[in-house]
Amino acid sequence: MNHSPTRPRTSFWVRTLELARTRGDWVKVQRFYTQATAAQLTSDIINAVHRDPATVRIKGIRPGEVWDAKWGQAADGPRGDHVVWIRLVSPASE
Repeated sequence: MNHSPTRPRTSFWVRTLELARTRGDWVKVQRFYTQATAAQLTSDIINAVHRDPATVRIKGIRPGEVWDAKWGQAADGPRGDHVVWIRLVSPASE
């Protein structure tokens, strides 16, 4: 697969968060996680607004953005796998 030199590659989370920004509604993260990882990701996303921007754990969350997140058992995945849903509540103030 060739990548255009004018369009840098972006991380999974950067692309996923951008998709959620454009949709303006809940977006299912297209990966399966253990219960502990899904719960931790959800907490990291929700609490990112309270962290110093340099220490935000999810790449792609912009300073000042407020996100909501929830996790649950994956209905369409292997038994025991979990999914995360995200939604932008408030964009970063310009």
